[in-house]
Amino acid sequence: MTLFPVILPVIEVGDKLLGKEKIASLSRISKEALKLSAEKSGVMLGELLRDENGTPCPVDGNYWSLSHKPKYVAAVVSKEKIGIDIEELKPRSESLFSYVASSEEWEFSKEKSWDTFFRYWTAKEATLKAIGIGISGLKSSRITSVPDANHIILDYRGQLFRVEQLHYQNHIISILKGDNEIEWITPEIFLV
Repeated sequence: MTLFPVILPVIEVGDKLLGKEKIASLSRISKEALKLSAEKSGVMLGELLRDENGTPCPVDGNYWSLSHKPKYVAAVVSKEKIGIDIEELKPRSESLFSYVASSEEWEFSKEKSWDTFFRYWTAKEATLKAIGIGISGLKSSRITSVPDANHIILDYRGQLFRVEQLHYQNHIISILKGDNEIEWITPEIFLV
């Protein structure tokens, strides 16, 4: 099966909106990206609901996941449980390195860099979204392999997960890949 994760720019929000208005606008743009992913997948999505934990509920057997940051949003639809996450590459407190991965996990990378940090972070976050537990499971997920610059394998309580990643406009987007093919839909596609 092919998954079609969609990345859209957040042009209209910028610094103009704050608080709830900004979140509402980012949510609306994320849902536009989700609609495009559903169309490309040949799926009609109905009302998007979340359970009591905030986990997206499937719609007619179709799972969905959203992520948004100030400059870009990402969304995907799948027949299987799915998770997607996007983060902008920008330095934060170095104390977060030990929060996101153990020293054993850092050994899989060539260097302890912000690029690797966000690769690890988004891979774990996408997986935890698919499982439906969120960031509370961060310490229980472990990077087990970094085969190349676009893939990570991780373990969550004995189950292995394959994640594909895309570097795009100073952002890293991670999606739970499984055995699926991934066809990234970026803004350039809409300009053609």
